[in-house]
Amino acid sequence: MATFPTDGTLLERCRAGDTRAWDALVMRHRRLVWSVILKHRLRDETREDVFQQVFSALVEHLDSVREEAALASWLATTTRRLCWQSSARDRRTEARESALERPDGTRSDPAEEREDRAGFAALLERQLVREGLERLGGKCRELLEALFGSNEEPNYALISERLGIRVGSIGPTRARCLEKLASILGGLGLGDGTGNDLRDRETRTRNPGIDQESG
Repeated sequence: MATFPTDGTLLERCRAGDTRAWDALVMRHRRLVWSVILKHRLRDETREDVFQQVFSALVEHLDSVREEAALASWLATTTRRLCWQSSARDRRTEARESALERPDGTRSDPAEEREDRAGFAALLERQLVREGLERLGGKCRELLEALFGSNEEPNYALISERLGIRVGSIGPTRARCLEKLASILGGLGLGDGTGNDLRDRETRTRNPGIDQESG
């Protein structure tokens, strides 16, 4: 089975000039960057510019991004900052009387600011769960995606047939897989690594950040 390269490994290879590692890093995190960009309702040409600027900034800061757990957060924060700056340039004559001045000179109203922070946290969590699932791999990844990859109630009979797991074994296997995933996510800085946070999330929603596009 092929070894899954961690962000830390890819970053190290990128610093050594490995173009394949760079391409893999961009492919892994491009969805996170685009998710942040699309939330800011920028012009089409501005979106493309921001995407390029984010990864250009990463090239410049490869030596400073040393912790693999920090990469997704760094990318999301950098994307959001560049979106703010681009939005300010696109709309510098449309500042509203109720707006609040940001430290960097751009503007936002309080409601938009709260919504943006919540959306940012959710996007980052989803990205980390996707990466955790990639690292988990195998039957566990397939089972968790089948169980939580839709807002609909899972069909255990279909899952059993598709994955070759007895219906009665799905529950215990799910518990073991969630514990493994929680341990991986803890290493990435999400949750406490015990699985309690994943179980809490499972009770609140059918989809704890897992979607079918993560493969």
